[in-house]
Amino acid sequence: MTDSILPKNLWLKILIGMVIGILVALYVPISDTLKPWVSLPGDLFIALLKMVIVPLVLSSVILGIASAGSLNALKSMGARLIPYFILTTAVAITIGIGITSFVEPGLAIDKSIMAPAEKITTQTLLDMSIPDRIMNTIPVNPVEAQLSKNMLQLVILGIIVGISLLTIKRKTTKTFRDICEFTQDLCLMVVSWAMWLAPIAVASLMVKAIGTMGMSALSSMALYMACVVGGLLCILVFYMIVVWVVAKRNPLIFLSDIRNAQMIAFSTSSSMATMPVSLSVAEERLKTSDDVHGFVIPLGATINMDGTALYQATVAIFLCQIFGIDLSLGETILLLITTIGASIGTPGLPGVGLIVLATILSSIGVPAEGIGLILGVDRLLDMCRTTINVTGDLTATVVMERWMHGK
Repeated sequence: MTDSILPKNLWLKILIGMVIGILVALYVPISDTLKPWVSLPGDLFIALLKMVIVPLVLSSVILGIASAGSLNALKSMGARLIPYFILTTAVAITIGIGITSFVEPGLAIDKSIMAPAEKITTQTLLDMSIPDRIMNTIPVNPVEAQLSKNMLQLVILGIIVGISLLTIKRKTTKTFRDICEFTQDLCLMVVSWAMWLAPIAVASLMVKAIGTMGMSALSSMALYMACVVGGLLCILVFYMIVVWVVAKRNPLIFLSDIRNAQMIAFSTSSSMATMPVSLSVAEERLKTSDDVHGFVIPLGATINMDGTALYQATVAIFLCQIFGIDLSLGETILLLITTIGASIGTPGLPGVGLIVLATILSSIGVPAEGIGLILGVDRLLDMCRTTINVTGDLTATVVMERWMHGK
């Protein structure tokens, strides 16, 4: 389906759009009156993708579970997928800690040229007990879950419905599957329309992003950014080793196959907005089975955030270096595990990762507003870590395809 919903050479057109957007942002003065119009194509593009996220997540998870054929096959996939996600996240955290501890960017930053710290209001996400967090993953009110974009609840709802389809032996289940297939096709059709707007939208998003960051922020935070980007590249190399050794695929061909999804991820900074393209890439380019990519990608886009895990590790160590706080190895590991765990089962709020991180850092003596120091370059790093998040989901897809179907 990728060939039908994605224009030919989309990755190249998006790359050209990025370059044009960067040049316009750097050399063309844009008045405050024109800024909303310049941002409009990018905002429309993301809005179209977000519009189909909820029905696409539900239909894809339901069909992915139902396509497993049996509960035993589903258990086998889940028993392999969850440990795999935990392992790759642990690798990402280790890389983030290692690079930041070795380079020590917090000791080299000239604080006098950094952007003024913004006050971050920490929310009471950590006030929830573990039982409350578990209950927060149950879609008690599916309508509320859709309105609040609580993707974890929606994925769990899809899993419950999909398992029910496997256990109900009635002809009526075929009708419901047909409805889900129609919903999925309808969503992908909307995505196909959005993809024609993608190159212009990416240029618009780049102008907006660079205008928000400013070149002074980029230069003053260069070493910190280098640690994050370098760590993300290390994760990418790790993925390619996994693709080669475990999935038995050529890493270069794999990267070529997934470049459309990577470009969309980079420009939108949203794993969920990229999910329609990731599903299409997995089906048509990577040739994975419906039961595999229909289950792995929606679940991965919700809880498998290796790029984000590395980013949070880097930020935590970086800010501790700036404020002169020494953490033992045990405290560091506990801090990062708590950070990642806290982001699961909480409402899907914008910037929730930074809010949770600010709350946790405050508990060890780092001022919550300290995260305001890195907000100036967060947009660019968000683009980079989202690209790795999506790459990780597609890597997990080919790994599961190899383990489940031997191909």
